Amino acid sequence: MKKQVAMLLILGLGLLACVKEKMEIVMPGPGAAPQNSQGLSIYNVTTSATSFNPSRGDKLELRYSIPRDARVSINIYDADRQLVRTLAEESPRKVGQNKETWDGKDLDGAIVPNEAYFFCVEAVDSSDQKVVYDPITFSGGESADITQGGVSRETGTLTYKLSQPSRVLMRAGVPGSALLKTVVDWQPRVAGEITEYWNGKDEDNLIDVLNVPNYLLILSYMTLPETSVITVGNEKYDYRAYKASLKSPRPVKAERAMTNGRKISPHFFKSRVTDRAFKVKLSFPELGTSEANDIPAVKGNLLVRVAAAEEDKDVISNQQFEIILFVNNVFYAEEERGYLPFNFPVELASLAPGEYVITVNVITFGDQIGIGSRKIRVVK
Repeated sequence: MKKQVAMLLILGLGLLACVKEKMEIVMPGPGAAPQNSQGLSIYNVTTSATSFNPSRGDKLELRYSIPRDARVSINIYDADRQLVRTLAEESPRKVGQNKETWDGKDLDGAIVPNEAYFFCVEAVDSSDQKVVYDPITFSGGESADITQGGVSRETGTLTYKLSQPSRVLMRAGVPGSALLKTVVDWQPRVAGEITEYWNGKDEDNLIDVLNVPNYLLILSYMTLPETSVITVGNEKYDYRAYKASLKSPRPVKAERAMTNGRKISPHFFKSRVTDRAFKVKLSFPELGTSEANDIPAVKGNLLVRVAAAEEDKDVISNQQFEIILFVNNVFYAEEERGYLPFNFPVELASLAPGEYVITVNVITFGDQIGIGSRKIRVVK
């Protein structure tokens, strides 16, 4: 009897699952064709370009097909999966290919900042069957490292190739030693050959990284959801400033189950406002106040105070860090679980007279890294 009851429960749960799936069917991908002429689906979802410049009046087309007449809703979401614009809402659309146009503006008519955006398409037919094209459910977030491309010391350019649109992280440092620069911080890039511009210096322009023996560039990426589009050309404000200017939070995209078993980067669902590198400030409290570009003369012991820049307090709030201090890129000391601000006592007696660069790496347990450096002059 218990076995029969258990079987009935399993069948009942399965029936409920089927009913729920019939209410909202998530499409497996942009090129998926309808299974038959009777089933509602959304397929052949494409964009007219992978990037465009709304600041100069450029527009983008979203194209999609449906096998029969339906009411269609189309929403655009930003990198934090918050609503940017609604292009259609329960709007009647005919069987076959349809298209919608986006001018790169948000709900308030403002041009969006340079970032990656994606579309969700929903269709409901006359029988109230609903299907959803949500690219996050089947694409994006897969990560890997990029083979280093060419580096030109003369022009300050770095080149590499991407097989598909992705979000890129590029860091420069010394193997087994300090990270010195976050060159690209999870920024969206189109597929193909990419050129980045960098002056070859560290975060504080004190170290010529490209002339450091055995310097290393670490290039990683995570793919963007399919049919994502990247906006460019907005020089008035960046994504972080734009999000801070919003008077109230925008609606968040509905959460839906993944339709495949892909391995997703832990950074994929993190906020693009706070999941980023941050600026580290170094000061010497016992020497009194001094400007960051001052090179104080010191001897004996030196107290190095490590803090985050005021504008980055939201990134480091309520976090513990691994804090590592280097002198001329040589490891000196480490605090495995510290808070900011943090004080490091540094013994200078063993150093010969001359100029040195103190570099500190502050690493969160979510792989965010803050880098800061200061010069000192050791005297006897």
